[in-house]
Amino acid sequence: MANYEELKDIQIIGACVQSILDGFGHFTLLASKILLESGLGTVDKEGVGVAQLEPNTWYPLAKFLTAFERVGAEFGDYTLRQVGIQIPKKAVVPPEFYKDINTAFVTMDMGYHLNHAKGGAQMGNFQTMEMLEGIGHFAAEQVPNKKQIIVRVDTPYPCAFDEGITIGLAQHILPTATLVHDRATCRKRGDKGCNYIVSWK
Repeated sequence: MANYEELKDIQIIGACVQSILDGFGHFTLLASKILLESGLGTVDKEGVGVAQLEPNTWYPLAKFLTAFERVGAEFGDYTLRQVGIQIPKKAVVPPEFYKDINTAFVTMDMGYHLNHAKGGAQMGNFQTMEMLEGIGHFAAEQVPNKKQIIVRVDTPYPCAFDEGITIGLAQHILPTATLVHDRATCRKRGDKGCNYIVSWK
């Protein structure tokens, strides 16, 4: 579980918060209820109960993680993974991010930081390649002589969500890409990080 006190000054961009609604598919009202009760977004003007979010507004990360805890507890890892799969479609990304699968994964950590802020200041700068610390990393390593990348993740997010982001990114570029979670380490059982092995033909 994330340490909310350490994350009190961290925010996430609204476009990514929207991913929870997208991950629930036709059950938007259920997702909206969780977001609104977690203090994220406002009720739609029509009063239907759909959470309205501003894509370019920074929202408190602690509230977003609270929403994730509920999603995981009430709907399980499958739904967390589906939410994660939506992130590459919504997130702010560096230029030429989707040029090819290797470029995407090499710049994935920068993309992750571009979608977070610390005290209102964006945590990634693509021009200088500098990143502010405080939210962990997506560290990608190309396996020599193989069409395979190992992504080492130590973010405050649930494992299943980050797994969804990773396979969502891979399949956004190569639809046949696959992912295997190296079970030697996993945050779900208290380890510091998770390793995802992405392969393609």
